[in-house]
Amino acid sequence: MKIKNISFISSLAFILGSMIFLMSCDDDLDIGRKVNESDYNNVYENNAYLRDGKTNKASNIIELYKGSYTTAVKMGLTKLPTAGTKARVAFDAEYLTAYNLKYGTDFEIYPQDDVIFDNDGTFAINSNVKSAEVGITINASDNMEDGKTYAIPLAISEYSSDITISNDDAKHCIYFVKDMRNAADAYKGEDVVRGYLFFEINNVNPLNTLSFELENGKLLWDVIVLFAANINYDAEAGRPRIQCNPQTQFLLDNNETYLQPLRKRGVKVLLGLLGNHDMTGLAQLSNQGAKDFAREIASYCKAYNLDGVNYDDEYSTAPDPSNPALTTRSREAAARLCYETKKAMPDKLMTVFAFGYMYGVASVKDLETGEDVDAKEWIDIVVPNYGSSASPIGQMTRKECAGLASEYNLGIGGSLSASSAQNLINNGFGWYMGFDLKPTKFSSAFGRLSGAEVLYGSKLKPITTYYKHQDPKPYSYLTDLPIEN
Repeated sequence: MKIKNISFISSLAFILGSMIFLMSCDDDLDIGRKVNESDYNNVYENNAYLRDGKTNKASNIIELYKGSYTTAVKMGLTKLPTAGTKARVAFDAEYLTAYNLKYGTDFEIYPQDDVIFDNDGTFAINSNVKSAEVGITINASDNMEDGKTYAIPLAISEYSSDITISNDDAKHCIYFVKDMRNAADAYKGEDVVRGYLFFEINNVNPLNTLSFELENGKLLWDVIVLFAANINYDAEAGRPRIQCNPQTQFLLDNNETYLQPLRKRGVKVLLGLLGNHDMTGLAQLSNQGAKDFAREIASYCKAYNLDGVNYDDEYSTAPDPSNPALTTRSREAAARLCYETKKAMPDKLMTVFAFGYMYGVASVKDLETGEDVDAKEWIDIVVPNYGSSASPIGQMTRKECAGLASEYNLGIGGSLSASSAQNLINNGFGWYMGFDLKPTKFSSAFGRLSGAEVLYGSKLKPITTYYKHQDPKPYSYLTDLPIEN
């Protein structure tokens, strides 16, 4: 009896609920309203975009260590092409002019005669694939200046009417070319796992990079970070700014003595940035605050001839959200700073330490175009905390990630043994990271880097020299070094 009553009540409730739903739907219907069909036009369009075939990036850094560099330019499509789909890729000097004006840069165009397109730049289109490529060879030019960056601005050209270009950014791809033929001492191959090292510059000379050399003459470390300058609030100017302690400023002021010798041998020198116990922080800048700080970073890298930046979200206090330069601490705010930094210096390295809020957002929206831009376009390298590995986000791959992190002063984290080196290769990682390598720890660090032979086919050469703090003279490691502590 109770079961029947429950069944009857449930049926009645279902009928009443259905009537209410239909009535509410009927109230919401706007019979006869004209639909804006333009919102759906892009469903039928075949939108094209231009990317580098190797990296799938619109903005690419090419370093010429040999007489030429080969890659492919890719035209991606949102739909399969037809038999009549056609397009070419070509130089677009006007785009570089607009680019320089937009971002406040002054890149010169690369000599067009030294850029050779396969098939006269015509894309080889297959109707079964949503992309097409053109091979491109960039020959080293005799007119290039050492240390200068040149640009190759490319555009989709002479395309058939069945292709749509949604915006100017989609139409273009740009390469930034640097002549590195005279600075190849750190270059160990295009596709090898590379070394990324933090120097605690308050008491360590970055010239100690030169103490770690392979038996084949190549330097071990590819990138070093000056750890670190700070972000602080400038009350007088009313904005965040870069703050350098005396040790950091000493290296910047004397960069021809302490930094450029490394760069001339192919080592990238980055400025490290982290918080400094006030309300500004790398993960708590507003959109405008991020743009302003990014421009300051770019000006520092240009003024002191550096290769980029590393961001580390530590040691900041709570922000003041009422300040127009600041916002609530978040990964989104950190990603905004990284994106704006890459826009301000596209030819430099934009790198992060995956700690705090500094890493984890896969895309950001460009404030001018409204387009979503993947993290692969604005993060070049991500390094992990000790004992762990970094993971890619968005369209990034492990090639942009460090798969191992060592701390040399305390002796913690992973070590680059033969087996861990092979694991880096097998798992597709592009980097390994080290921190705080000081001369008194060279002996123990040397033992933790035996896997270099697996990565490069050459053993690490026994250490013979070291450099004292703020002294450019090389000293004998065997006779002059204090006892390791």
